Amino acid sequence: MLATPLQYVADVPARTLFPQWRGDQPFMHRLAPAREKLDAAFPALGAAIAAFPFATFEAAYQPAAVVHSYHTTPARARALIDQLPVAERSAWLCALMLDLMGQFDTIFAATRLPEEFALHYADSFNRIIDQIDANPGFADIGRDSFLKDLWLTRVVMIPAFAQIWWPRSGLSARNIVKQGVKPALYVFGRCGGRRPFLEGHTHDPVAKAYWNEPGWREALRLAALALPAMPHIRGAFGTAWFYDPAVRGISPRISFAQDLQVGRGALRMEIGSDAATIANATATSAERRNRYREGNYLPTDYAVIWSRRDLIAAYGN
Repeated sequence: MLATPLQYVADVPARTLFPQWRGDQPFMHRLAPAREKLDAAFPALGAAIAAFPFATFEAAYQPAAVVHSYHTTPARARALIDQLPVAERSAWLCALMLDLMGQFDTIFAATRLPEEFALHYADSFNRIIDQIDANPGFADIGRDSFLKDLWLTRVVMIPAFAQIWWPRSGLSARNIVKQGVKPALYVFGRCGGRRPFLEGHTHDPVAKAYWNEPGWREALRLAALALPAMPHIRGAFGTAWFYDPAVRGISPRISFAQDLQVGRGALRMEIGSDAATIANATATSAERRNRYREGNYLPTDYAVIWSRRDLIAAYGN
């Protein structure tokens, strides 16, 4: 079974790069005890599931449909959550994720992703089960971090260490045109269009362990590894303040995030600055905060864009 450790998958760099990685550890045997613990802590959970079956929620969510934003919950699905007893909502969402993880073998086979990805999903699932055991209250349909985990258990988001890849995204036509001829030629010419793309996102629960140079190399390698299974995907991109060229001089220790991409085949394109960009860039660095307050630095988002051809050439095996 894919849900058991795939010891025969050779040369998985994570085995030596990340001591905390648990992709070789099975998770399927942990699902029933986690559900039993939920049932004991929330005696009305079974009745809530009977009244509001998971299948009804998933049909309202339509997770197989073309979705461009992972954090937008369809109104029908949100209405169903709102009908659940408040005391059982988080537990119900946790039970949903356990149910989805129990279907992993079937769902994963349909993705046609290389078998190595089964190990990376196992790493993610072991972490999610730990979170369910420790604090089911993390499951909140309005919380970005939870929604990323939900899409991981649906085997739609792709775990890749420093990033998780969302395969249903696209680039803004307005941003492309605003930046002139070069970005337009790259996106519409070399990439073949502005959607669909893999979009990279940082996931807070794993950032401490994996948001580092090896984690970024693996994120790019895994994106390149996934692309042959998704021939419709035009490439990969990410948008962040840490892609700003100015960051290399202010915070050189995190410059690897752009150095591993810019100059190696990817295109960098300025997006702009807003309150969220400023807040994100100044949240964890006194140096960046001080420079912003002094007027010497304006946090600015940039997009780094790869065509599928260039990414596979740079980071494919």
